[in-house]
Amino acid sequence: MSPDQILALIAALTGEPDPEAFARLKAGGADPAYPVTVTPCTRPVAPTEIDGRTVVCGRVEVPYDHGDPEGRTISIAFNLYKAHSLSPEPDPVIYLHGGPGDGTVSRVAGTIGFFEHLRARRDIIAIDERGVDTSAPEMDCYATLGDQLGPVAQSQTGPAVPTLEQDFIKGCLAELDARGIDYSLINTEQNAMDVPAVMSALGYDSYNIYGISYGTKLAMEVLRQDPPGIRSAIIDGNAPPWLPLYSSFWQSHSDPIRTSLEPCERDPVCNAAYPDIVDRTFELFETLDAEPVEGASGPVDINVLYEIINNRVTPRGDYSAMTPYIPLMVKQLEQGETTIVDQWAAGELPPKPAAGSAETVRSAALAAGLSDAEMAQVDAMLAAAEHIRIAEDTVTRAAQLLESDLDADARNTGLAEVFDAKLAAAIEALPEPADRIAAVRAYLDLRFAEPSADRLAALAADHFAPDTAAELEGLARQLDQDSLARVFDLVRIDNQATVDTVEGSFQTYLYACQEDLSDGWNSLQKFRETMAADGSWGPVMQEAMAQGLTSFFAACELFPKHPRENWTEVGKTDVPVLSMNGELDTQTAVSWGALSVQDYTQATLVVVPESGHGTIRFSQCARDITAAFVEAPTGELDTSCIENLRLPVMLPDGTMHPLPY
Repeated sequence: MSPDQILALIAALTGEPDPEAFARLKAGGADPAYPVTVTPCTRPVAPTEIDGRTVVCGRVEVPYDHGDPEGRTISIAFNLYKAHSLSPEPDPVIYLHGGPGDGTVSRVAGTIGFFEHLRARRDIIAIDERGVDTSAPEMDCYATLGDQLGPVAQSQTGPAVPTLEQDFIKGCLAELDARGIDYSLINTEQNAMDVPAVMSALGYDSYNIYGISYGTKLAMEVLRQDPPGIRSAIIDGNAPPWLPLYSSFWQSHSDPIRTSLEPCERDPVCNAAYPDIVDRTFELFETLDAEPVEGASGPVDINVLYEIINNRVTPRGDYSAMTPYIPLMVKQLEQGETTIVDQWAAGELPPKPAAGSAETVRSAALAAGLSDAEMAQVDAMLAAAEHIRIAEDTVTRAAQLLESDLDADARNTGLAEVFDAKLAAAIEALPEPADRIAAVRAYLDLRFAEPSADRLAALAADHFAPDTAAELEGLARQLDQDSLARVFDLVRIDNQATVDTVEGSFQTYLYACQEDLSDGWNSLQKFRETMAADGSWGPVMQEAMAQGLTSFFAACELFPKHPRENWTEVGKTDVPVLSMNGELDTQTAVSWGALSVQDYTQATLVVVPESGHGTIRFSQCARDITAAFVEAPTGELDTSCIENLRLPVMLPDGTMHPLPY
């Protein structure tokens, strides 16, 4: 952050809000059919954003059933990030997140980090999809949580409770039924109708879609429905509904092996050194299960091999450049050798980048034979770089603290946090687990109550010894109305955090189990049959993968099924679509990308080497390609940068041999 930017940030954080900023949204939005309410953004917002200046957050009311526009409504939470340009393009980008579940609106500063490359000339909109996180919190099952606080506490402090997830699902579905919530309408069809409604409410006539993972499935449904205004769509990590994805999930673990090792088979030198390396790699899993190889750090078995190969990328966005060493590793393990695996276990492979630290840079400079005077300049530059790093970290932390302090001052929340901390300590100090669980449940039940010091005093009197209860009541009586409201706000936050620990995949199940497992489209039996028919994985891995999905299919048996008309028919569209796919994606198979756009008339397919799920998290090349596409969706797209991402292969003599793209 430059000095001018720091000064502007301080001025913005401490100055009066601009009454003209987002005035249309503050007045209720652009479309009276879908009213907008502006709300404070979830902190931390600074240092990357300023609530009400660079970003505005809020909710859009849309029909719960778009077939009944006069009926009840559901609230879709959004963040709108203003373009950096003073003269932005009129067509923003709306991000459709994955899961469905684990929404994005609460991570204000983190979410926009993925899309800064598209923000120079366009606004970015992020939403939590219906039934997910902050969109329709009435879907949360707090009564079920209260009934299961004992198993929840046990699973958090000791071994997991095997039946907890299924017990929670059963209770939650019953609770939703009792509250009269038709969760069959938490589906992709209704979700897709929310998208143009939100964009209309925010005042956009034209827009671009960026979907990742389930967001690609949602984008494909929006394209199927073909509402007006869609300028282009990017689908990144593809999950088309016209494939039985849950019956084909084994492909997301076999495809990375094939796509990253087939270049070796196509290259004469590599193929001569490692003939049939793809099949040999699959066979090695079975061999190591029957007879592990003893390595320097212990047995090298099927689990170690799976970790090395499968965790080249992770769902968190981590990346390990182990691909060049896999063929030699396979050859060694076939011969009972573990050199490559030992180096991996010791953290020596993959090698760290040469520019990873000041020490390595200085060593490289010395190795280049620089003079003493030149080395003095190198040292000065390294010292300046370290000062810059420390200064940037300091500015970031200070900006977040300033924002937090100003927020606390505005809400007069200091005493509220003191009370909440004292109450938490009192609950922890209760000697009996049953008493702690009862107190926590009473505390969480306050979520449904109006802020009141009497309610806090009653909770204290019911659950604590007289001296502790008196101390808590004394604090409660000191809270003014704003502080009381903050205490009950903290209760709601704690409720959500506790639900999140046990809700797990419930939001995903709501969608997948109701629409993707209807009429046998996906099943554990079909999973086994398709995997066996393909033949890539041997019997041991087939059984391990089937067992890994057993709990998913078992959970889905608890949900009523709601078949969707045309849901599994291949989609068609004339909208320009860019299909982005990572070769190492272990969540949505790279081969699904081409199948997603098979009947799209203006589709471009891009496969990014050494990239995982959501290519823009792994590659500047992917970010550049997506930015160019959004600028000119019908123009000629230059994707040549991906040719430089193919890594070489290590030959048996230790030399690196380049591979063609």
